[in-house]
Amino acid sequence: MLELIRTKKAKVCVVGLGYVGLPLAVILAKRGFKVIGADINPKVVNCVNKGISHINEPGLEKLLKEVAGVKLFATTNVKQAVRESNVIIIVVQTPIDENKNPNLKALKNACKTVGESLRRNSLVIIESTVPPKATKEIIIPLLEIGKLKAGKDFYLAYSPERAMPTRTLEEMQTNSRVIGGINEESMHLAKELYASITTGELILTDITTAEVVKVIENTYRDVNIALANEIALLCEKLKVDAIKAISIANKHPRVNIHLPGAGVGGHCLPKDPYFLIKKAEEFNLKLNVIEAARKTNENMPSHVVKLVEKALKKANKDLKNAKVSILGLAYKGNTNDTRETPARKIIYELRNKCKVFSHDPIVTQDFGEEFSNDLEKILRNADCLVIVTDHDVYKSLDLHKIKKLMSEPCIIIDGRRVIDPEKAKKYNIEYYGIGY
Repeated sequence: MLELIRTKKAKVCVVGLGYVGLPLAVILAKRGFKVIGADINPKVVNCVNKGISHINEPGLEKLLKEVAGVKLFATTNVKQAVRESNVIIIVVQTPIDENKNPNLKALKNACKTVGESLRRNSLVIIESTVPPKATKEIIIPLLEIGKLKAGKDFYLAYSPERAMPTRTLEEMQTNSRVIGGINEESMHLAKELYASITTGELILTDITTAEVVKVIENTYRDVNIALANEIALLCEKLKVDAIKAISIANKHPRVNIHLPGAGVGGHCLPKDPYFLIKKAEEFNLKLNVIEAARKTNENMPSHVVKLVEKALKKANKDLKNAKVSILGLAYKGNTNDTRETPARKIIYELRNKCKVFSHDPIVTQDFGEEFSNDLEKILRNADCLVIVTDHDVYKSLDLHKIKKLMSEPCIIIDGRRVIDPEKAKKYNIEYYGIGY
């Protein structure tokens, strides 16, 4: 197996062609491996085989066109793909349910399917984010369903992705990797594979530690953002600009406070803390700081709605008849990813109170209210503009044009602080920003 990986003669199966799986499959193919991309969605499979990316990731489609049909082939027949492969990487979504419990249904199904078709001496790598101990308690029994034993008949490693949307290709090839193995052989085989695609440091550990590392990385960021959001809420009362205060505080060599915003979205930060919280409950342990941070960040969309109501009332505009325009449906700038986006919560809270319109330059879906990719249409005669996503196009908004399009007084609620408040004031715009 080591020789197969080193010479790139190992055939790799990537199970799950989503925001992480597809870029990973493309990179492996570009580096010379023959890759089978397996996904249960036939539309995704058809797109991949045609060299079309179903996700918006800079540079991905260009690379996909180069390898599709040459080194990368996609299929819905997961079992066949597993049977043909030496290395199987499972990277499917692991969300949380309505009760904030880990929803591992997709991962369980994938592991069961892999286990039923696994060949002896194969290397299985789990990249999906999981709660601590999930590999030992849930994944291994499913992979062993075909009677092969992990660590004896097949190799098993856990190496969670560490890439950010809009920079996925770059970060997959430069970021460090944490690799946990069921035994030394598994760990070193996985290390050899990842050494072929990244220049980052490869950090070896046991599987449970690797699981914990992944979720505490994202939990740290969530807690940090919650701190920034609480500072912002206080600064609004103190008449202090939180962005300015945080910027100055961050000049201290041991301070690194993140930025406040309209809410935390995406596939990691809103859910990974609950992987720790729910696991801790099994030991009757309460993670007070992490729980409080989640509550703060989950309440930020409601705070944005309150700013809208406050601004309209101050401007003597009737909320019920007001046209409120939401700019940005994606959870972060320059991506079409709407998973856990704060825009959804903001729109859902506003839609029974006023007329809600929304715009996004990349996203093509909406959340049930008036939507358009035509920015001018959404802004025309709007009573209030709410910036939820930091797309580049919103960072360079023409305030003079906005002033002409919107009704007087012109109101902007800046949920991402992409507009200079002083510049807005020069155009007599009523400006409200998170932490301003």
